Amino acid sequence: MSPRALVAAPVVAAALLAAGLIVVALLASTTLRERDAAVREGELLRLGHDVEADLREAGPAGAEEALERFCAAHADKVTGIEIAGPSGTLASSGLVGGDAVEIPLALGPAWRGVAGGPGFGFGMGHGGNFPMRARLHPTAQLGSAGSLARAVTIGSIIAALALLTFSYFATAGLLQRQRLAAAEAEQHRLQALATAGAGLAHRIRNPLAAIKGTAQLLTDELAPPGQERAQRIVDASLRIETFISRLLDFARPPEVHAEELDLAEVARAVAARAGPRVEVVETTPCQAIADREHAEGILEELVANARAFDPDGVIEIALRGGGVRVIAEVGDRGPGLSIDSERAFDPYVTTRPEGTGLGLAIVRALARANRGDVSLRARAGGGSTARLSLPAARRS
Repeated sequence: MSPRALVAAPVVAAALLAAGLIVVALLASTTLRERDAAVREGELLRLGHDVEADLREAGPAGAEEALERFCAAHADKVTGIEIAGPSGTLASSGLVGGDAVEIPLALGPAWRGVAGGPGFGFGMGHGGNFPMRARLHPTAQLGSAGSLARAVTIGSIIAALALLTFSYFATAGLLQRQRLAAAEAEQHRLQALATAGAGLAHRIRNPLAAIKGTAQLLTDELAPPGQERAQRIVDASLRIETFISRLLDFARPPEVHAEELDLAEVARAVAARAGPRVEVVETTPCQAIADREHAEGILEELVANARAFDPDGVIEIALRGGGVRVIAEVGDRGPGLSIDSERAFDPYVTTRPEGTGLGLAIVRALARANRGDVSLRARAGGGSTARLSLPAARRS
């Protein structure tokens, strides 16, 4: 499984679980509100029957007093109550502003003249046989569990967000552990490879010196074409010597003697030694903290690598700073990258027939020993760019 999929899969699963949790919470909240409405309606209907009974007993003359007693007895359920007929409000008590629920009343013969109609029929509706109505103004808390519904919804959202956050950081931590384990395993592999190669290199050096020395003598003593053959042995021996030196450099842990240096100055010195058609471009102050010898060696190798792919073009060293890193980019107009940019830093990987496959591996090891790094990328317009980053010097 790819690292991106490793992070995505648990997070997506947690997101689905969180979404399900929120949906369940919303359904529970809706159910609670529907229950509230049913409780409210039932309670108001019961209160309507109670007030109807009180008004029948009290009659029109005692309506105000009956309503006051009713409001006092049910202050936790209603803020006020009105009795209305066809001609308007007949009696009221308490706070009667705001929302109200109307309940039809059948109050009997005593209310016939007041109501302007029979007042005691059995039909349904607000007119006709039921000209009298009670307007009940309920309290906010009547049948309400709204705070519980809100708590359920908010709690579920918080739990869902916590689940997503936990899953993301847990997965990211697992991924980081895997990266560190892979990096450590790769470091052990490279160390074992370097140690084995260094031992082999030391064994090869002495017989190689004898072969090269003998071949050099033969180039002085032999006539053509034997002289040419002896020279080819000398050239091959020199290439093997270069490879052995590179291998020993790769195997030897770099010792860093960091100091504050001007990377632009280092780049100009490297460009001067590299010959013509190497240009240095400075854009900002480039004070870095690094080992000067390492910085020069890295830039020399990057310039030589660029020149190998672009023998006749202009090699450009562009520098910039101003942040926590100082950057030097070596660009060429060669054929560009033909392999993965990261694989180019693996030991013994090279696209040059005469290459050892250790140059870029050594360059990256030196850069990382100085708390920096080196990377490769394609260059806009053709060619490639090698990017060296080093820690910037702290400004006072």
